[in-house]
Amino acid sequence: MTVATEQRRMLWVGAGPLPPNVSTALDGRWDVARCPVTAAAERLSGAALVLVAPPPEHLDALALSRLLDAVDLSDAVAVVLLPRGLPETQLLARRRGQCVLMDADAPPADLAAGIEAAAALQPTIRTLRGDVAAVRTFGREAPRAFEQLDEELRLAAKLQRDFLPHDLPQVGDVRFAALFRPAGWVSGDIYDVFRLDEEHVGFYVADVVGHGMPAALLTMFLKRALKTKRIFENTYEILPPDAALSLLNNDMCDQELTSCQFCTAVYGVVNTRSLRLRYARGGHPVPLLLSAGGGHRRLDAIGPLLGVFPGEVFETGEVTLRGGDRLVVFSDGLEDTVCPHGRSDGVALLAELEPLRRLPTDEMLLRLAGRINTSRDESHHGDDVTVLVMDVIAA
Repeated sequence: MTVATEQRRMLWVGAGPLPPNVSTALDGRWDVARCPVTAAAERLSGAALVLVAPPPEHLDALALSRLLDAVDLSDAVAVVLLPRGLPETQLLARRRGQCVLMDADAPPADLAAGIEAAAALQPTIRTLRGDVAAVRTFGREAPRAFEQLDEELRLAAKLQRDFLPHDLPQVGDVRFAALFRPAGWVSGDIYDVFRLDEEHVGFYVADVVGHGMPAALLTMFLKRALKTKRIFENTYEILPPDAALSLLNNDMCDQELTSCQFCTAVYGVVNTRSLRLRYARGGHPVPLLLSAGGGHRRLDAIGPLLGVFPGEVFETGEVTLRGGDRLVVFSDGLEDTVCPHGRSDGVALLAELEPLRRLPTDEMLLRLAGRINTSRDESHHGDDVTVLVMDVIAA
């Protein structure tokens, strides 16, 4: 094994000329500079190797120890050639620095192999020292960096909330309310409620697969990419929910995103006069319709994750609502936080919602928010939670 030319400078710290076995081992491959042990520490800069051969008749242990301490603070490696039986061998053997001990009488081939192996460590040592310096610098700068990051996340969270509806439309007998609880500053969930015309209201809840800033950025894309109408010259057509999700899925696939490219969603369109609700679902938890009579219905509709494969087909479900009905659309974080053991079979969540179904919507969401906060305090983690509730006012 050899090293680069600029790494071939060696300091020879020894009495007299190079011994024959050492000279043969070096074979002219090193630029050797002779140096006394007392001056070697000042000449380490630029040397890849320090070859030390203490004379057997007298060893200045203190001077050698100081030299090896200086080596440990440099990028160099010391190869110490020790005669057999030297009493100080045990002292040197306990060192755990950039020091390699070899037999001074070793054959040239063995010496050459040991010297080249020691020299090969030098680039790694240099890299590690650079890493340590970077860590120390980061340690000094970390408080300011964390403060800046925290402020940027605060601003990102504020911007994301600005994209959420400030006032939910209340049309006819249909009322909406929402609970939005990110696990961190920003969320991979998003929801919206919007009027499509005088008698139709659209709404959705979407959940990006992943967390943090990448997921939050994709929610901004979802809000702008969802198409709800086809506009013609003098008229328009409200897109059925299955067509809207299909177009959104294709748009996501066209982006060829490298991370967080998947999401789940439920999109619905309600006629506020006839109370006819059409809905489509893409890999999302099934919404629950709590009926006025005390029963419930799972609004299941077949549909895959969005953003995986283009050309996917989504199913549209349809139901006619009645006064007193309550529709609950939620992200999977709700089940993870309020259901025992995070069960996601729908049955556990229904059991949690059942005692709350007769409460006013605001109080119901307040109770859920309390459960979410308690769960996060106990587990020290959690998922983003979004709950969108649509109530039909009883006549």
